[in-house]
Amino acid sequence: MPGSIVFLPVEKFKLQNEVDVSLIEAGSQEVTKIDWVFPAGAVQANKPLLSSVVGNLLTEGTTSKSALEIADTFDFYGAYLSTSSYYHNAVVTLFCLTKNLPDLLPLVEDVIKNPVFDENEIAIYINKRRQEFLMESEKVKTLAARKFYEVIFGPEHPYGRGVSSSDFDNITRDDLIRFHQSQYQTTEMNIVVAGQPGKNISELLNRHFGDGDFHRKAQTDRRSFQIKSDAAKFHLIEKQGALQSALRIGRPMFNNTHPDFIALMVLNTILGGYFGSRLMTSVREEKGLTYGIGSSLISYKKGGVWTISSEVAGEMRDEALAAIRQEMVRLTTSLVSEGEMELVRNFMLGEMLRYFDGPFSSSDIYRTLQENKLDFDFYRRMEMELRTITPERILSLAKKYLQPDDFYVVVAGK
Repeated sequence: MPGSIVFLPVEKFKLQNEVDVSLIEAGSQEVTKIDWVFPAGAVQANKPLLSSVVGNLLTEGTTSKSALEIADTFDFYGAYLSTSSYYHNAVVTLFCLTKNLPDLLPLVEDVIKNPVFDENEIAIYINKRRQEFLMESEKVKTLAARKFYEVIFGPEHPYGRGVSSSDFDNITRDDLIRFHQSQYQTTEMNIVVAGQPGKNISELLNRHFGDGDFHRKAQTDRRSFQIKSDAAKFHLIEKQGALQSALRIGRPMFNNTHPDFIALMVLNTILGGYFGSRLMTSVREEKGLTYGIGSSLISYKKGGVWTISSEVAGEMRDEALAAIRQEMVRLTTSLVSEGEMELVRNFMLGEMLRYFDGPFSSSDIYRTLQENKLDFDFYRRMEMELRTITPERILSLAKKYLQPDDFYVVVAGK
């Protein structure tokens, strides 16, 4: 069995404007990764697409620099700046050599504070996103995924509300400016630094991100989070000419703050969370019904979801659904063998060792844990659970949470 996992220490401090900073100082190279996390996700936005459009256009020009000048500067220093948008936050990430931080942080400051949101750039980006949306809408796996979240959470829930083609016509430059001002120019951002940023990192961050420009109280998560799952448990989206059927099977769940969540991660791994799982062995290897199948237990800030996904030939749909159900029932009626338990323990412990292999991957995990006010203690508890969980505990959890009749089925294709 793999040895104990060493979690890197996290130093916390505040900038002079009370912005929180978490520092994971480790590694042998003079390289730094910095994440700026803003309360600027899809939930805070009052329109679909707004959060991701703002995030992606940050680097497309500021009031003093063009998109080309920004890109050329990062290329010159061999650095990388990216943006990502999620349900509850948006993240700006910088990778660079530590010695170049004094030259690059002023540019990152400019990108975050002063995006110009040029009308032409907005039109180009929206048009590109529209084309991508239409192309994705031809894929059965996309249709199944969109319908699945609507069925699980309800069409008015932030996690269940999808994007429609008309939403691309409803984004204006004024929308972008207002959202940026309220959600990015705020002391409610937090910063996560990893690597070897040097002794003057606090001074540098204060110089560029500790001033009064970050002063607003951000708009909070205004929309209702009441889950209203669909009354029907089976949904078919027929697509003419489709050769494959995309399957999504799942149910609403709690998030990673729930006391059963860690143990359920073990149950999920047994079911479909790795290549040797029950679903892969039965549905793929033994029955040959699919090339790939897997299950995931996903945690969000305001809930979670357990999902099984696969694609099968249209004529094999019912047989595949029956095979999946059979594996679910088997876990609710019989004990997992000690040999299988040991295999899953070793796999999951090995994965955890890989997760925490260095400061950058550790900082990614830490940042996601922060969303629910968790820290590395979550993974300390997971390590303990993995080393002590029994087949009897797995059976008890399966009987409680893995009953097939509690799961929704969405099929797209035929």
